[in-house]
Amino acid sequence: MPDFRAGQIIPLRYKSREIKAIIIDPNGLGPDKPSLGMGFRGMDRELGIPQTTLSRRVMQIEGEKYLELPSGSRFRVTQILAEDGNEYLLLEASDWAALAQDWAKNPGKLRKPARDGLIDFLAWFAAKGIYAQAYTILKRAYTYEDDQRVQGWIMSRESGKPARADWGWEVQEKDPQSRYGYWTNYTYRGLFGMDAATMKAVWENPVSGSSRIARNYIPEAVGLEAVAYCEKMVAQLDLDDLNQAHDLAIQATRIKFAKDLPAL
Repeated sequence: MPDFRAGQIIPLRYKSREIKAIIIDPNGLGPDKPSLGMGFRGMDRELGIPQTTLSRRVMQIEGEKYLELPSGSRFRVTQILAEDGNEYLLLEASDWAALAQDWAKNPGKLRKPARDGLIDFLAWFAAKGIYAQAYTILKRAYTYEDDQRVQGWIMSRESGKPARADWGWEVQEKDPQSRYGYWTNYTYRGLFGMDAATMKAVWENPVSGSSRIARNYIPEAVGLEAVAYCEKMVAQLDLDDLNQAHDLAIQATRIKFAKDLPAL
């Protein structure tokens, strides 16, 4: 069985040059199917955007780092110590593709060479392609199961966006205090047994000595799918009592994802 490690570097090829992909979570897409990140360092050259420009756009929100674009779109940033001894700020692989598309459409003050770099990079950097290349290097094969898991990962990240918007309207309309954070944590505790910040920290740093966290671990791709399903259920129930709506949605989600979610 391959020995995948958080921080492991996978050398990829882009325009005859080597570019580094770094494992974020050895089991991020499922058992032995690592999720990959690309660092600001190196990507600045490929995109034609200085690392300082990327770093200046990083902000802290509720203890987590995000890179914000001129359009207002935000991408979660992971900081990780790689096997070469260097600290890297990473975006997950498919997020780099989304960033390139968004920034090229909404360039703000970005100069033309950088805009062209985004477009050129996007032409190569299809999320499925980057994972296929990396998995071939890591495992000497890219199987149908790998392909399905990667596509599921991409879809789970995209499909949750409209569901979360509907859920947000429910909270805004039916909670006088609009406690988005409270209801997010309510959902995460009901599904995973821990609040959102703790669960996301586990996804970003999957190696942990805590037996409780190890027992409750679930791959991020599956976890995001479960959260999206749960929030969609809350919106569809359309109950005046948000507590009841979330309890029923959590119950339904735990039934649907019974084989994946931890027993609480």
